[in-house]
Amino acid sequence: MEKNKILSKLNLKIDIKDYNNELEKILDTKLFSYDVKNLLLSMLYKIENAYKDYEDVKVDVPTKKEYIENILRIVKEKALKIFLVKMGTQEAKKLEDSSILFEIDAPNGEIVCFPNEMIMLRALLTLDESSTESKNSLYFEENKKQDYIENPLNEMIRQGNVDSKLEVVRDFNGWSWDIVTKEIGDIEYNFIYQNLILLHEVNNVYSLKGKMGNLITKIAIEKYISSTSNKDYKKKFENIRKSKVERLELFENKKEFLDKITEEKKKYTKGIERIDKILNDNDLLKKEYYDRNKKLPNKEKIFSVSYLVGILEKERISLLESIDECNKIILPKEFIEEKQKLSKEVEFLNSITDAVKREDIINVCEVFLENAKSKINKISEENKEELIKWIYRIRCYRYVPVNEKEYIKDMEELNESFEKIIKRIIKKAQNLKIWDSFSDNFDLTYKILKEIFNTKIINLESINIQFRYVNKELYVEYLDDTIIESSLKIHIDDVRIKKKVKLFI
Repeated sequence: MEKNKILSKLNLKIDIKDYNNELEKILDTKLFSYDVKNLLLSMLYKIENAYKDYEDVKVDVPTKKEYIENILRIVKEKALKIFLVKMGTQEAKKLEDSSILFEIDAPNGEIVCFPNEMIMLRALLTLDESSTESKNSLYFEENKKQDYIENPLNEMIRQGNVDSKLEVVRDFNGWSWDIVTKEIGDIEYNFIYQNLILLHEVNNVYSLKGKMGNLITKIAIEKYISSTSNKDYKKKFENIRKSKVERLELFENKKEFLDKITEEKKKYTKGIERIDKILNDNDLLKKEYYDRNKKLPNKEKIFSVSYLVGILEKERISLLESIDECNKIILPKEFIEEKQKLSKEVEFLNSITDAVKREDIINVCEVFLENAKSKINKISEENKEELIKWIYRIRCYRYVPVNEKEYIKDMEELNESFEKIIKRIIKKAQNLKIWDSFSDNFDLTYKILKEIFNTKIINLESINIQFRYVNKELYVEYLDDTIIESSLKIHIDDVRIKKKVKLFI
């Protein structure tokens, strides 16, 4: 065991040297100042120093190699200019007046920030997210293929992804795990993202099916609506909600609905005829090109007449598809299905408010814990390592912040749900001989072992539990190897228990 630890430390030193050399080679090609280069090297050191603990606690994270190589890629390919500013100077005034710690100019690969490793890492990750098309593959159910959903979800994933990757230097310092909630960019986005990746991330595909998908989507939209920078979106969303309600009302009157569909088909047909006419007449095509460009801002101008042809052909295909939809929807079966689907969507739209409610948070947690319990129930002897991962996941989940003062574990509304899943884990861990069965009294065992899910000991497998029974009081001490990390006192009339156990067998 000691030999393995020594080898592990040697490998860590080799990795540090290799990554430092790689970063230094990249920095040799950059015109960064001496201070910027030193800050980047210091940032890399902090990542290296904390990564093992981060990996142990979080379980579902990239390998250290993947994480660091991604940071090196951003520095090499995306960060073209980096400027450091000091508090109180004229150069820092713009940041201070806006109450921000950094500013990025993604098209030009430019970062302006205060000289701090975590601020630098956040700036680099934000630069990468801002200068790249969304790398996340979002899976939507049929009723979620709506443009009013895509932007809120992408914003949630963008911000949540940055905060999640920052944890390694924000919450770990090489010897302890301490969640710094005040330095999380957006606690609500972080909450949704942590739920998303804990239960649904598979090969970077985010599944938004079922109840959990609806809840996450709802909160993402509510967050997006509540942002003062998204006022136009709020108006657009209200217009969409209104139009969906009106369309559902049409379904209640079949004759009026059929008349409306007929009018829509006529409109789509006229649109196709107009496009065909333009495509077959060069003069009309040129006129269309100039007319459209007059109305468009510079960054959206159509490059050429041939490019316009491609746009018109796509619009023609879209109109044909709309006519097909009209033809399908008047069929009895399609009519009923579409009405049901629209009814669900209207119900969903009407549930959305302009702020995230506590009830929304609790509902997400309840669904997560129910899904987690289902996965835990399926774990067998052959894959009992997966149960160890779930022990870490549930412990970690309990420490996801819901606001600056409260973690998920502090929400009294979830006590019963946590009790059920922790009892299930304890029983399964003892049945699979992962944990020591030190008492025949399960209620007592639960009181003792539930504290494992509150501890911040990095490696749970190093935990020892020490017992003393004095005058009907059971004193329980939780040790990280030999250091007492926490304790518990339980009043009990009689107890038969070992003096000391190593929790993990």
